Amino acid sequence: MANNELGVRFTEDRYATKNEVSKELRISVIDGVWDKILSYRSVYNRYLPIKGVDKNQLRVCLCPSISNKSYNVGSKLMHLISETNQLNRINGDAQYFQQTNLIKCLQNIALKRDMISDEEVIKKIVQGGNNERVLANYLAALKLVEQKHKQPIDVDYLAELYSVVTGNFELTSFYRQNDTEDINSSAVVSRRYKSAPAAVIETMMDGLFTFIDKQTISSLDKSLITYYYVQFVKPFKDYNNEIAILLAKSVLAHDMLGDFAIYLPMESFLNDNNAEVNRLFNEVQATCDVTYFLTYELDLFGHMLDKLLDSVAEFSSQMLRDDFYKEDEKEEPTVDPVESAPKPAHIAEEKKEEVAPTPIVREVVREIIREVPVPTPVVEKPVEEKKVVKKEEPKVENEPKGLAVSYIPPELDEKTALRLERHLLELDVRLKKGQAYFYARHCTLGMYYTIDQYKKTVKCVYETARTSMDQLAEFGYYKKEQIGKKFVYTPVERK
Repeated sequence: MANNELGVRFTEDRYATKNEVSKELRISVIDGVWDKILSYRSVYNRYLPIKGVDKNQLRVCLCPSISNKSYNVGSKLMHLISETNQLNRINGDAQYFQQTNLIKCLQNIALKRDMISDEEVIKKIVQGGNNERVLANYLAALKLVEQKHKQPIDVDYLAELYSVVTGNFELTSFYRQNDTEDINSSAVVSRRYKSAPAAVIETMMDGLFTFIDKQTISSLDKSLITYYYVQFVKPFKDYNNEIAILLAKSVLAHDMLGDFAIYLPMESFLNDNNAEVNRLFNEVQATCDVTYFLTYELDLFGHMLDKLLDSVAEFSSQMLRDDFYKEDEKEEPTVDPVESAPKPAHIAEEKKEEVAPTPIVREVVREIIREVPVPTPVVEKPVEEKKVVKKEEPKVENEPKGLAVSYIPPELDEKTALRLERHLLELDVRLKKGQAYFYARHCTLGMYYTIDQYKKTVKCVYETARTSMDQLAEFGYYKKEQIGKKFVYTPVERK
C-alpha cells in the first residue's frame, strides 16, 4: 500500500524524475523505490512508433492525472473556438481576432531570431504591405497549413512547408547532410544528444510520419509530442523551430481544428525557459519517457489558452457595450419626429378656424351664459360643436388617446444592468458573458422571452442562442415553457 502511495504521489500528483524523488525523500539510493514507481506507471504506458537515437521506442504515460490535464486543456481549446465563433464576421470583429493572433505568431518568431518585433511592422507584413523575407515566408507557410489541412502529413507535405519557409522552391537537398557544427549539438555527453546524427534523420522522420498517421492518442498530445520530436531531431540546417511549430499546428488542423489552428500563437513556446527545455530533453533521452516534456508543454498550452480566452472575453464584452451604445445612438434621431409632432396639430388648429370660426362660437356661449345661470349645460354645447369639427378631420381621430395598460412594466436602466451583469459573472462562474448580458436586461418577472430575442440581443447564431437559453433555464434563471410550437422562457424569482 505504501509503495502504491508513492507511485500515486510521484506520478499522479507530480510526474517526478528519479532525481526529484531522491531529493524529496532525502534518500541517495532509491533504486527499489524507483522500480515501484515505474511499475505503477507501466500500467498506463503507451509505446510510440518513434525512436530515440539509440533506437529505443519512446513512450508516454497516460495516467489519470495527465489524461485529465490533457482533457482540460482540450476543453479550453473547444471553449475558445466556441467563443470566437460568436464574434461578428460582418463588421470585422472575427477578422480582427485572427489578425491580432497572426501578429503574435510572427512577433514570437521575430523574437526568437532577434529581429524587430514592433507590432506596427508585423502588422504591415500580415496585411501584405511589408516584404520582410523570413516573417513573410513564415506567414505564407501558415496559410499553406490553413489551405491544406486535409492533405496527409508526409515527406511531400514537409518538403512543401520547408520550401515556403525558406523561400527556396528548387531544393537540391532536403534533410541536413552533416552533423551540426556546434560541438554542443553534435557531441555525445553521457549518451545525451542535442540533435540527431545526420545518418539517422530520414529514418527518424519516417517514424514521425507513421506516428502522426497511425497513433490513436489525443490530437493535442500528438501535436505536442510532434513539436518535441522535430525540435530534438533538428532535420534541417536552419528553420527547425519554425518547422516544429508548423507541424504541430498541422496535426491540430488535420485532426480537429481545421484552419483555426494557425491562429493559435504556439510560437510563444519558442521563447520559453531554454534551460528547463534542455533539462527535459535530456530526461526524455535518458528514460525514453516523453511524458516529462508533454506535461510541461500542456501547462504552456493551457496558459496560452487562458490568455486568449481572457482577450476574447474582454473583446466580446466591449463589443456588446459598443453595440448597445450604437443602438442608443440610432434611437436618438427618432426623438426629433416626436418633438415635431405639434406641427400637424398646429395645422389642424388652422383648419379648425377655417371650418368653424371661433368668434361666432364665443358669442353664442356668452349669450347662453347670460340667460342661464347654471354653467354645466353651457359647456356641453360647444363640446358637441367641436366633435362635429373632428368628424370632418379624420387625421385627428388617429392621435393617441392613452395607454391600454394602467402601469409601466419595470425595467433596469443601463447603469444598473451593467452592475447586475458584472455581479452575475462574479457570482456564477458557469455563466458566459452573453448570458449575463442578456439576463441582466431581460429579468422582469411575468415576462416571456424567446430564443430569437437572445439571438438579436447578443448577435449570435440561432443554435448558440438556443443552447444559451437552455443553460440559463438549467441554472435556474428562467423557467422553460412551450406555448403552441414555440418555446419561451420566463424569469424565476431569485433571492
